Amino acid sequence: MTVPDELWLGPLGKRLRREVRISGRETLAGGYASPGVERIDLDDGSSVVLKESGPEEAAALRAVGVVNGPVRVPRMLASGEGWVVLAHEPGSPLRAGEPVPDEVWRTLALVHAHWRKNRPRGLPVVDLGWWAGLCGFASLALEGAGMGAAGEVVGSWAEDGRAAIALAALPRTLCHADAHRGNVHVGPEGAVLLDWGNARVAPGSLDGAVLAAPSPDGPADAPADPVPDVYRETLHAALGAPDPPLMIAMETAWARAQAHVQYLSFAADHQSPERVASMVAVASAALDELGEAIVSARRD
Repeated sequence: MTVPDELWLGPLGKRLRREVRISGRETLAGGYASPGVERIDLDDGSSVVLKESGPEEAAALRAVGVVNGPVRVPRMLASGEGWVVLAHEPGSPLRAGEPVPDEVWRTLALVHAHWRKNRPRGLPVVDLGWWAGLCGFASLALEGAGMGAAGEVVGSWAEDGRAAIALAALPRTLCHADAHRGNVHVGPEGAVLLDWGNARVAPGSLDGAVLAAPSPDGPADAPADPVPDVYRETLHAALGAPDPPLMIAMETAWARAQAHVQYLSFAADHQSPERVASMVAVASAALDELGEAIVSARRD
């Protein structure tokens, strides 16, 4: 761990209103699996998680912390340059084949509803410039992996008119943006959504597209899990009105496209060419669906 203890012990002690002493520590894996994460046992029998992190995670957790309702995310106790300290959530990652608990979907819905009409500070915004950069980065990764034809296709999406229309029309909100099953942690207090370091201001269906995606061990065009009714019911109740069906269709198609493109660089480096090709195909089909939804919306 590269975060010296003297940097975080003082701020944590100020938050807890007492002198804090360390009684033990352990490197964490599983749901907290990212570089530089430790469980720190304190002298009063409690535990915290010390995590190397950029400013986006602290900004996201501050924003989530003001959302009303049963929101289940790690409670941030202190933060500083390059680190956060979180209350430790005992438990383990969601098991393979186990459904995502409703409380995770409710958490996302409440966060999405609260921040749809506001703009949390300190987080990247998914706009046309951000999308163009993402497509360019993914295109270079595909070319480097020997998939030049796929790279050209993805690179062309940087100036796709359908993307421009969607990003101008769709409401944005605070998104976890990496809400895959590995970041769902289940313990005695219930399920919690970990690792907000990739949070973005984006169309809310992005989180649903990632969380409901098929297993990363198979083809990306395998059937996804359905987003449960509890998500839309909670979102619409918090908003005070349902979203128009055409807006939902447009947002869902866009989210599926973004979700696959944002993971293409990782896939190009770590997964099979067949998996990568299926991700490009799903993103392409999603953009086609987006175009159809845009045409339908104009007709209305």
